[in-house]
Amino acid sequence: MRVTNLPTDLLRTFVTVIEVQNYTRAADMLGRSQPAISLQIKRLEDLVGYKLITQSGRSMKVSEKGEALAMHARQILRLNDLAVGLFETQPDDETFRIGLPVDYGVMRLQRGITTLQKHNTQLNITIQCDLSQNLLSALLQDEIDFAVAIYDGGDPQFLVRHWQEFPVWVGSPSLRHEDFAEMPLIAHPQGCVYRKRMTDALKLARRNWRIVFSSPNIGAIQQAVKDELGFTCLTNSTLETGMEKITTCESLPELEPLRIGLFYRQTRMGSSGNQVVECITQIIDEFFEI
Repeated sequence: MRVTNLPTDLLRTFVTVIEVQNYTRAADMLGRSQPAISLQIKRLEDLVGYKLITQSGRSMKVSEKGEALAMHARQILRLNDLAVGLFETQPDDETFRIGLPVDYGVMRLQRGITTLQKHNTQLNITIQCDLSQNLLSALLQDEIDFAVAIYDGGDPQFLVRHWQEFPVWVGSPSLRHEDFAEMPLIAHPQGCVYRKRMTDALKLARRNWRIVFSSPNIGAIQQAVKDELGFTCLTNSTLETGMEKITTCESLPELEPLRIGLFYRQTRMGSSGNQVVECITQIIDEFFEI
């Protein structure tokens, strides 16, 4: 059986080009000429047998196969750079901007990253907590370098790894959702995936609802449930004492699964950046007991 090997230099060039959206800028970053960069992309396309990037004037479009390859390429480059990092001297004062979702596992993620920083004093880490859609927007605008975020599907730009989790309906043990003609919902602000999962399910069941409490802070959401203000959806890892999972039924359908992704710019990586990725990956793997 013939095995195709993908050279890491070609993968690094490919990822750099699609991240900066410019051949000339990618050439400057990689210390090569623009024609050399174009030739490397052509070599990679010849190896895989598919067109990966199309250029129309100043507009660059990555094909569906190209987006899928980019996700694997970032993982390959991460492992390569981790191996090389074993033989490098750590640079001083590296800064990484990390985005964490307020709507998913923020406390555990934040705790893990701050512990990493305490044990690696050369790391300067800034953390931004926000709704997932705002984090992905910040990543696209080069305002952060890493993000853990819930996303709708497909292979969005900068996606490296993804996980799946199933949200559940929760409420206070003293409340019965059947007692409400208009179901009181506790939710994150508009744009939150959790909120959309709930409202989509209730629309499907043709059931009325109203938002009685809204906050971008998951701790406030959890407290509102325990204060018996209404019902929400959470993941098993964010359930607390004083909450009760609700069995789904015809008037309260199952919720669509959540896709959680780790996103980062490969062009911002290095041996220390890979430590951050390893830390985040380990924390999320522990969520799902992978």
